[in-house]
Amino acid sequence: MSDFNEVIILKLFQMKRFPFVFWMVLLLFLINSCNLDSLDMNKLSKEVNLNPALVAPVVKANISVWDLIQSANTGNEDVLTKDPVTGLIKIVYRQNDLFTYNVRDFLKFPSQQAFSSGDKQLGEISPANVSISKNITLNDLVNNTNGALDEIVPLNGTNSNFPAASYNGPDSQYSLNSITDFRTISLSKGTLEINLDNKLKVPVTITGSLYDIGFNRKITNFTFANINPDATSKTSVSLAGVQMSSQIEFRMSTFQTPGSSTPVYIDLADYFNISFDLVNLGISNGNLKVTAQTLEGYSGVFGFTFPEPDLKAFKAVLKKGSLLIKTTNSSKLTGAINFSLDEIKRNGVPVIASIPLSGNSTTIDLSGTEINFSSDQAQPYNQIPYTFSLQVNGSNGYIDYASTDAIKMDITLNGLEFKSIHGDFGKRLIEIDPGNFDMNVDLLNKIDGGFKLANPKLELILHNSIGMPGTINLDFTASNKDGKTAPLSPPAFDIPVPANISAGAATKSIVFDKSNSNIVNFIALPPTGQISYSGKVDFNKTTPVTLLNPNFLDVDATFGIDMVMELPMELQISNLAFKDTSAITGSDYEKLESADLIVNSTNGIPLDIDMQLFFIDTLQNTQLGSSKKTKILTAAQVNSSGAITPVKATQTFSLDSSEMVNLRKANGIVFSGTVSSPSGGAGVATILSDSKLELNVVIKAKVNL
Repeated sequence: MSDFNEVIILKLFQMKRFPFVFWMVLLLFLINSCNLDSLDMNKLSKEVNLNPALVAPVVKANISVWDLIQSANTGNEDVLTKDPVTGLIKIVYRQNDLFTYNVRDFLKFPSQQAFSSGDKQLGEISPANVSISKNITLNDLVNNTNGALDEIVPLNGTNSNFPAASYNGPDSQYSLNSITDFRTISLSKGTLEINLDNKLKVPVTITGSLYDIGFNRKITNFTFANINPDATSKTSVSLAGVQMSSQIEFRMSTFQTPGSSTPVYIDLADYFNISFDLVNLGISNGNLKVTAQTLEGYSGVFGFTFPEPDLKAFKAVLKKGSLLIKTTNSSKLTGAINFSLDEIKRNGVPVIASIPLSGNSTTIDLSGTEINFSSDQAQPYNQIPYTFSLQVNGSNGYIDYASTDAIKMDITLNGLEFKSIHGDFGKRLIEIDPGNFDMNVDLLNKIDGGFKLANPKLELILHNSIGMPGTINLDFTASNKDGKTAPLSPPAFDIPVPANISAGAATKSIVFDKSNSNIVNFIALPPTGQISYSGKVDFNKTTPVTLLNPNFLDVDATFGIDMVMELPMELQISNLAFKDTSAITGSDYEKLESADLIVNSTNGIPLDIDMQLFFIDTLQNTQLGSSKKTKILTAAQVNSSGAITPVKATQTFSLDSSEMVNLRKANGIVFSGTVSSPSGGAGVATILSDSKLELNVVIKAKVNL
């Protein structure tokens, strides 16, 4: 073999990796991006006859569709899957956290609250009951009735008939012991109980009064009529509104006795006892000694304020927090406030504290407590009720007291961290900010033209741990690199809601396919540019919120959307075009008069592939000529049930002498191909992973030696 002839063959087989063969296989493999490194041209047989008509094998291959597609998508193989049963190839694109929203992004929770009880007037105070009594003897009566009972004196110590007697004034005065419990007081309530115990041996009738020496006025009048010997009688008088001092006396206005009809032993030491009992007193002001006691009945409500003005909290759990209470006391009482937050509980027990009246502050730990904001039926939200009593110490001596004296509690909730909350959170709108994503599938990015995937599917997976009913509206738009767009505008749909605060996130899948959307056209571009999205979520739009049907959430609750796009390789293609340009040197083809590329194939892929070459001068930007459009591969047959039958065929791609002239003038070649699914694009080409393509490619060239 001459060196010249060998050079011609090598030029024929090796120059530019022989672009005829390369681009034919390129188109066949759905733009398989120059991945022909596995076809070693150096292994071609050199045992050929150097005749003007040269025939030589170029490529012999047996490859599966799965291997082809994997190599066409190098570096992003994880988006490609195959059905383990049918072998159908799918492009599966997953976008986790397409949209996420934390509840903290649209509901704000206060870390601090400040309340004041305002001035709480102490009201009336109650001293111990006061009791004063006086024994008034016959001798006292004799000495204070202006001689009305003088007849009795000579009978002292004898058994005699007791003479009748009558005294009608003026008032005779009988001193009583001073009251030591107070000096002066004003009474808002109380009762004066006056008891007469007759130890005389004759019936008596007495009228009189209790007189206040300090204020020089009568407190009350009273009458005891016909009280028999050894009998007692009681009368009661209200003291409400009475002002009195500690200096009081008994004044007797009249005294009558019918005497006795039979002899009795007359003793001037005999007496009747009169007692004055001040019971159940309520003192509105005065100068008094305070006994140790508990003042009950104080209560109030703190209004809890949230940053969200329309948020109505029914109950909440605190993760952390403390309550600081400081008192202001305008009275002279000492002791402590027994403070109770009946609707803030830890392990079911109300939070209580003892707060000194001295003005010192007290701190209560609220970590892990539960707050009920809804105990007030008039306003069953955002309210924290409290009650307290005063544990008053006994005073050392007399103090001034007024019912208008007041205490005030200034309360601060600090370092609040909520764990969960139930309530009516109001109508909330979340805007899903516009975003986009690129499926980044090399296999699609290399296609120039339109095709349809017969059964694409887009699945939205919703994860929601926010206990609020809501409706979501989403818009998707696919765009390709040519600027064409196609919308996917699904109808509004409800988001899943967990059953309760402890149920965890609720999950729901929304699937869009050709039966319920225009997803076929959405994917048909294909989306070689981007898929953009936007939308909004309306919470509490229509569902009424009540105590029995509240909103609820953990403060770390989230709402999120994942997206899965599944594109089964079931293609409907009609004359999908591919083009690419390769630089050449025309002088490399000077010895070639004509060339035929003979493709012997057994094609298990249901796709027809045609190819045509255009010869161009890139410097002049002109087309010099073209080859004839020629079928390279014949599609496998698909029956009505989808079964694929491989097709054997021989196809020849030719360049005649006139086309070779244009080739030699060119400095570039445009390789143009078209792909169609069965029946001229009307049928669906199902791409199975185990479908095979067997090729035996031979080149036949006429060489001018």
